[in-house]
Amino acid sequence: MVTSAVRLKLSALQGDPGFRLGPRRRHLPPPMGLQIDDLDSLERLAEMGFQWDSPRGILVRRVEFPVKALHLSVDRLEWQSLRGLSATVPTGGPLSLLSFDLETTGLQRGTGTVPFLYGWASLSGDCAAVVLEQWLLPDLGQEQPLVRAALDRMRDASLLITYNGSSYDLPMLKSRMVMAGVDQAWPATPHLDLLPVVRRLFRHRMERCTLRAVEQRLLHQQREGDLPGREAPERYWRFLETRDPEPLQDVINHNQQDVLSLLGVLERLARHLELDGPLPTDWLSLGRFIEERGDLEGAGAAYLRAEAVSPSPLDRAAALRRGRLLRRQGRSLEAIEVWRTIWERWQDPEAAEAICVDQEHRQRDLEAALQTARAALREAPVGWDQRFARRIWRLQARLGPSAGASPPLRSLNVEGGVDRPWVGWLPGGESYEAWLALRRGRRVSGVRRGPQSEVRVG
Repeated sequence: MVTSAVRLKLSALQGDPGFRLGPRRRHLPPPMGLQIDDLDSLERLAEMGFQWDSPRGILVRRVEFPVKALHLSVDRLEWQSLRGLSATVPTGGPLSLLSFDLETTGLQRGTGTVPFLYGWASLSGDCAAVVLEQWLLPDLGQEQPLVRAALDRMRDASLLITYNGSSYDLPMLKSRMVMAGVDQAWPATPHLDLLPVVRRLFRHRMERCTLRAVEQRLLHQQREGDLPGREAPERYWRFLETRDPEPLQDVINHNQQDVLSLLGVLERLARHLELDGPLPTDWLSLGRFIEERGDLEGAGAAYLRAEAVSPSPLDRAAALRRGRLLRRQGRSLEAIEVWRTIWERWQDPEAAEAICVDQEHRQRDLEAALQTARAALREAPVGWDQRFARRIWRLQARLGPSAGASPPLRSLNVEGGVDRPWVGWLPGGESYEAWLALRRGRRVSGVRRGPQSEVRVG
């Protein structure tokens, strides 16, 4: 049986104006079509900068900040500079940048989580100022105008900038379209999420890649008295209960800082890709990022710089990536010089293997390849030793008796007297075939290990 209390809650959730959850408030005529029942709240919101936007049917706070005051370089916010960050950046003509951030009633993305503050920041037409707009949801159940206005706002921009927007803000807005009954097409505006870019470029020296951490480490900005984002939902619930907007002031300031910082982070990333003052530890990540964007020449230069100035083990990793990059480009002679340098400096097994391949297949010098493989085997870590063991066996088999073998690499009781150099250091004993079977999980019998033994692998 449905109790009266449950019936009242169901009616309220279904939008019956005769029922309200929580304490009843005094009903006043809604000003200019705004569905809010407390004129005092509107006056206090006006003191905080919010005005009623009649055409869109939303509460809007609009502020302009001079570009110079935000220390932004407008030149680096053009597509020529930003194109290196992502292929989604449109080319040609002036960019209409729009940064976006939501404050919501919870940290989850479920249907019960509602955005109550929309933050937008864009450059003015003459690029002299950054225009900030913040939209406030005055009460639950009145978000349809906000969602419609948000879709129109994104549609007017040529590039949308967010921080973790791909995982949170945009999916949240899409779900609110469904919940609010907004039947519109999703804007085709290109979207650049800065969080993955920051992780690729700076995760090696940042324990956390939150927006606040990025502000501190990259922009050298320190927020003072900033409200933690996790406290924003409680402030909004307090506003709904008391109709006093004062608790929202800290949330508004927090959101303002977020959307303005996005433009600063964007400009900083563009400057970083122009090789403007990277730290020695940044060169490897720079090279990897540039290579992923298809600029192989630029990536090679970054790897070479990392090899020269980066601390260990980044220098070794950069040299390896440079060798792979040259090989990928078909520049074999340059690549082999890199591999030789790596082998001499770090005794790296990958470099030794590349040298062996070059000696065997390009130079046709099997003896040199065998000597390199033997030297590499003495230094090889687990896993690589087996690869060099197979290579030595194959090279010595091709060379025949002239290759020679050093103890304990000679088999004594082998049918036909054929040398088997893998004796003593392959898991299958003196049988390379048994070792292969072991790797493949098969059972092999009848392969002699000694004069009175046989190997059964299984």
